[in-house]
Amino acid sequence: MKKSLAIVLEWIRPAGIGLVYFLAEYLRTDPISKFHLLGPIVVVITSGSVAFESLVLGEASSEKIGYRSDRPYQTQSGLSNLATALTALLVFVLDWGRYADATVVIVMLLFLTLSAVNHAVTAIRDRNWKPANLMRPLMSLLLAGVLLPPMIKALTQ
Repeated sequence: MKKSLAIVLEWIRPAGIGLVYFLAEYLRTDPISKFHLLGPIVVVITSGSVAFESLVLGEASSEKIGYRSDRPYQTQSGLSNLATALTALLVFVLDWGRYADATVVIVMLLFLTLSAVNHAVTAIRDRNWKPANLMRPLMSLLLAGVLLPPMIKALTQ
């Protein structure tokens, strides 16, 4: 069950992000309000699902990526992602403004970029050719491409 859920999450994340992007474009009219919906909610989806994988799915999540399971480190990493997701939720609900929206997005994108470098290194060094491991750098780059243009528009208003 956990293995299946870990695989399904790889599809739920982009589907959720696509839905939020569509809703931001459809429901919001100006760049600041579009980014306020898009930015923090994408962080909640992304960091929240990574936290769920680390904290609940554990070994199945590690196996999917081709990493060995290290529960104490995995728990610590999951709690960090959970903190990011909860902060993004607070930023969204309390409407702390475009700079707070941008901050939580930048924190998540920096984490994902550094994580993508780690995935690329393990792919090359350890010959870890698991699809989920290889996709992480590409998906991180795509996510930055989705979030950075609306963020820049919101910040330059």
